[in-house]
Amino acid sequence: MDRSQVNELSWNACVSASNQRIVYGYTWYLDAVLPQPDWRWVGVVLADQNDGYRAVLPVPLRRKRIAGINYAWVVHQPLFCQFLHVFALDPVQSVEPFYQFVVRRFRYGSTFSIREKPMILPVLTDMDERATHTLDLSVGYEQLAAGYSADRRLNLRRAQAAGWEVKDAVDPEPIIHLFQQYHADTIDGGVADWAYVILRRLVKELTQRQLATLRYAVRDGQIEAGALFVQEGNRIIYLFNAASPAGRRGQARTLLLDQLIRRRAGQSFVLDFESPDKASIAAFYRSFGAVDERYYSLCWNRLNRVERLVRRVLRQRSEKA
Repeated sequence: MDRSQVNELSWNACVSASNQRIVYGYTWYLDAVLPQPDWRWVGVVLADQNDGYRAVLPVPLRRKRIAGINYAWVVHQPLFCQFLHVFALDPVQSVEPFYQFVVRRFRYGSTFSIREKPMILPVLTDMDERATHTLDLSVGYEQLAAGYSADRRLNLRRAQAAGWEVKDAVDPEPIIHLFQQYHADTIDGGVADWAYVILRRLVKELTQRQLATLRYAVRDGQIEAGALFVQEGNRIIYLFNAASPAGRRGQARTLLLDQLIRRRAGQSFVLDFESPDKASIAAFYRSFGAVDERYYSLCWNRLNRVERLVRRVLRQRSEKA
């Protein structure tokens, strides 16, 4: 169903009560990361007899244009939303019919990241296995700290001796500035301005709902690193971070992460580092004792021959530019 047809109360109640609960699935979160006019989302819904929802699957869409031709909407995973899922009240709900419907409904899926591996893949669908990294915080801090690697413990001691002052904040501009200045150029293809607009909107929404914790590491009056955590249900997501060269040398992000782990140790939380597909970053998160948590990225292409040719030619031109 279209976004305008979604019963928000029923949808969000289904997400919250499901075993797959995660902040990415709520209507307000999807609205924040999929802004009009070039992004939107639709829902696949299993309803009950009382107009409640038994299971829901959000489908993120992006408008794609090739040679001035509008191919309407294609399935595309948005920023700040690592994976989605069929959120179901029934823990043994079959997910295959939902994914098969999506592939039949949309001819092109560039990326669709989901939490559970489908047992039966729709025809012409490719699947890549990926991983985020998670740390179970339910044990005490001493046990968690014992799981740090030797290098991480050493770097934590360096961070603790570096004179950092850690401050809570609500303004995302310093962390955005750090990212623009020191990280954006390292990302293939760069980072478009609209990505920061989405981040600002999302931080505002999360802050209003009291789900965000934004902390900065400061030294000599200068912000050198920042970390944004989102806590909803039993999961804490390390959603965004950035650091200057001084912040990296001083291990400021190690300190920010360790402080979060200390505060939540012994509680029924899982820390999700929301890892990108980069070996060095994955190694950094594993050094805290984090373990791999698999998710899966689907893609498919049922464009006709002419559409495929145009798409290939324009991609080649873009690569040469």
